[in-house]
Amino acid sequence: MAEFRQAVVVVAAEGGLCMANQEQFGRHGNTQEKSPPVRLCDWAGEFQYIWLLVDRRQFLAELLVLNYPDSQYRHAQDSEVAYPEGWRCARREPLPMHTSASYLPIAIVGAGPVGLVCAALLVEAGHPVLVLERNSGLARDMRASTFHPATLDLLEPLGVVEPLVACGSISQGWQYMIHGTKQHAVFDLDVIADLTRHPYRLQCEQFHLTSLLLERLEANPLFEIRFNHEVTAVGERNGKAAFGVRWPGGATEWQAGWLIAADGGRSAVRGHLGLAFEGSMFPRTSITLVLDHPFQEHVEGLLGVNYAWTETGHYSLIQIRNLWRFSYSPDPGQSVEDALSEPVAQAHLRLLFPRREPYAVLQRNHYTLQQRCLQSFRAGHVLFAGDAAHLSSPVGGMGMNAGIHDAHCLAEHLLAVLGGADETLLDRYSRRRRTVALEEVQPLSARNYHWHRETDPSRREAIWRELQVIVEDRERMREFLLDSSMIRSRQREREID
Repeated sequence: MAEFRQAVVVVAAEGGLCMANQEQFGRHGNTQEKSPPVRLCDWAGEFQYIWLLVDRRQFLAELLVLNYPDSQYRHAQDSEVAYPEGWRCARREPLPMHTSASYLPIAIVGAGPVGLVCAALLVEAGHPVLVLERNSGLARDMRASTFHPATLDLLEPLGVVEPLVACGSISQGWQYMIHGTKQHAVFDLDVIADLTRHPYRLQCEQFHLTSLLLERLEANPLFEIRFNHEVTAVGERNGKAAFGVRWPGGATEWQAGWLIAADGGRSAVRGHLGLAFEGSMFPRTSITLVLDHPFQEHVEGLLGVNYAWTETGHYSLIQIRNLWRFSYSPDPGQSVEDALSEPVAQAHLRLLFPRREPYAVLQRNHYTLQQRCLQSFRAGHVLFAGDAAHLSSPVGGMGMNAGIHDAHCLAEHLLAVLGGADETLLDRYSRRRRTVALEEVQPLSARNYHWHRETDPSRREAIWRELQVIVEDRERMREFLLDSSMIRSRQREREID
């Protein structure tokens, strides 16, 4: 718990003047009344500010420290600070805390799902957070779109699940299928309904989550975000994270009690620290198209989430409200540019459902698939989460979900440290989430990649037999879905000391 010296508020009732240059009052001044409950805001300098809770809203009030010899430290949380007659708490907008301060309690690099979930958990626990984002706004391009049951359970306290559901599509079941046949292996998430409040996959573009989180965060005076701010250097100084920041109007260097790197697979923070990101690339790229076409009316047996084998290749088809995401891989020896081209895209789509008119492709993109992991998710006072810490195959939709789980685990451990626990507790965060990445998320996502892209007939037959055994036995299906829904990885996390 934070501590501070006995102090008096230094904003005058008349004119809102600061008494920093005024004569100090006596030990308690001419005390007439008590201030509301306060909490030290120690990021702004030594005992410079406190937060005052007034009418259930938080404001900053400037303080003057009384430097008499017998001053005592005392706990600030829920205590009262006397202030003298003629002076009062300043009812004003929160001080722009990060504009001039060279020290920040918590800075997060990256305004994606991982960074903003982490920010929300910390801010709502009462800690000021600054988020730095190198782009001019939130990303709205085609990225992750799958929310698994375990992730929806974690997001529920942040009040975003219901609006996310309104923006997306619920899939109670999903399937493997052999295109052009009636062979399907359907997985019903109802078999794990006793273990989650959300027994379904939600397909919703990740930018809906970041938009909802930002709207919630911007209503909290403890939160600030800076777009067009790029991290240019990272190091450690005096037991704090030190980092350079550049924006269109200038550059500076800040220090933070904790710097959280949630800046993605090409993490600038990781790069500036020179940390090895060991792993490998998968041999085949993924091509994704977005279309507004009623495939469910033309392809028999479609569910909301479908992974299919064709005679010599594969595709996935995932519904997000009225849109469909269609993904395939380049043929052997085919360049990414050719695979993205209109003739090749139309050929793949006509394989799905033949028709004379060309399909209208709304968006197209390609993804290089990698599997990598840091040696540690902690480097002094720098903490890593999400793609900045580990990468995996996107087949099965585990990447963003694992990152959100990282954010939850990181916030839980960091809050304990901010509350007085030893900093070494954050090493447990690293052990937990790194172990889960290496032993749960990466093996499962790699298996999904290889299953879906298998072309050898005999190996396909063996995989199909295994899938049939699973879906025909409710208990086996339950065990399989504990993994794919990421419930088991959350259970595993809590078992690691």
